[in-house]
Amino acid sequence: MHTTHLPSSIFRKISSYIQDNYGIQLPPEKKTMVEGRIRKRMKDTGIQDFTDYFRFAFSKAEEKKERIQLVNAITTNKTHFFRESAHFDFLKSHLSNHGGTPSVWSAGCSTGEEVYTLAIILSELSKQRSIIDFAITGTDLSTRVLDKAANGVYPEADIAKLPLSLKQKYFLKSKDRKNKTVKLAPALRKKLRFKKLNFMDSYYGFTAPFDIIFCRNVLIYFDKTTQTKVLDKLAMNLAKGGILILGHSESMPILNPALVQLKPTIYQKNLN
Repeated sequence: MHTTHLPSSIFRKISSYIQDNYGIQLPPEKKTMVEGRIRKRMKDTGIQDFTDYFRFAFSKAEEKKERIQLVNAITTNKTHFFRESAHFDFLKSHLSNHGGTPSVWSAGCSTGEEVYTLAIILSELSKQRSIIDFAITGTDLSTRVLDKAANGVYPEADIAKLPLSLKQKYFLKSKDRKNKTVKLAPALRKKLRFKKLNFMDSYYGFTAPFDIIFCRNVLIYFDKTTQTKVLDKLAMNLAKGGILILGHSESMPILNPALVQLKPTIYQKNLN
């Protein structure tokens, strides 16, 4: 007899696995969402029974294949170009007389819109000689969204509200006009890199600290203990005097001693 709905016992095992390994909380009210996303994976794998799918995904043979796809399916990725625009206005003001080459980390970059928004802004600042050059790193847990981010192709509708001048400078329309997509200009993309990163890792693997870290709408998925640990690691990877920007709906559970609040959700690493 097929289990046509996700059994509570399996939901609890999956939610425990996700929290233990990735820090993301999946409370009972997320069960329907998780069931729907697992159902899509079952369709892709041809498995019709939730219990059978669970055994398959958590078998030793599928540890680095289907389980990654399961995590990709369950994790939430919502973003758009110039989201929470006040943060980008702050960035422009902060770097207006920088004169250097800022390095930026978009932590939890999802499908890349935040990374490309940052790249557009920094490119404009370099043309104004406010900065010399820049480099941006985008990281995410999901390999699926990282592939899309690295590809840099989006529906035309996604940039509908952008100024025409930015569209013309930084986006290329598909030559196939039936295919209403745009691709980020190569000159912009060559300054970016994308890599997989799990916030639960003890070491993030960066060789140099960043001048600016955007980590927006990520902490809300963690409990307070995990939030504190992640913030400690973000601060460790931030240069002295560097800026950390959180999402508008987020706040620090405990103020990190290395960080000084400049504005709501905007922090600066002290110089000591």
